[in-house]
Amino acid sequence: MAGIGLYGVYYSKATIADGIVTKYAGIQQMGKAISASFEQTEGDNNPLYANNAIAENNASSGSGGTLTLTLDKLTQSAFADLFGLTSKTSAVTVGTEAVSGTGFDIDGSEQAAPVGVAFIKWHQEGDQRNKHEVVLFRNVTFKMPNIEGQTMGDTIEWQTPEIEGTVVGADGTNPWYMTRVFPTQAAAVQFITDQFAAPTP
Repeated sequence: MAGIGLYGVYYSKATIADGIVTKYAGIQQMGKAISASFEQTEGDNNPLYANNAIAENNASSGSGGTLTLTLDKLTQSAFADLFGLTSKTSAVTVGTEAVSGTGFDIDGSEQAAPVGVAFIKWHQEGDQRNKHEVVLFRNVTFKMPNIEGQTMGDTIEWQTPEIEGTVVGADGTNPWYMTRVFPTQAAAVQFITDQFAAPTP
């Protein structure tokens, strides 16, 4: 299958107990996907040499790694969830008009929250564009994105946020990384929704 597109990105706040994800808080959208890349931690390769050759080898596929996402924007609610922040509102008076603005106060004591993250890769097979691959990481912690800005010129240069997160690997209980291919995007989104379902009260 050849990749032709990307859709998402979804996340869900995770509850961790003894290093294991025990539940999620329901599906949320982080922003619209521009690009996604994952660099996996290299696996172990531990050969036993005997008679000048490899007699046995204890190798693993690796676990965890680094996830980098570029979005059209990082929503304010997602920013708050990812970095343990509370939205603040400030009011000013412009002339005689009261105007409110929203944002965040950051004092350095904030703690990034673990989240599950998923997006959908579109694929084409033959002449059919009907493959929708879910890529889901169960436990990711992001660091705050860099702050960038640029003046406008004759043309607009789009400035889109990039965030980087650490993907936690195997916990001995659940798969740390999942993929599923569905024939429709709706089915792929439903799979993510099911995986990130909040517990029934």
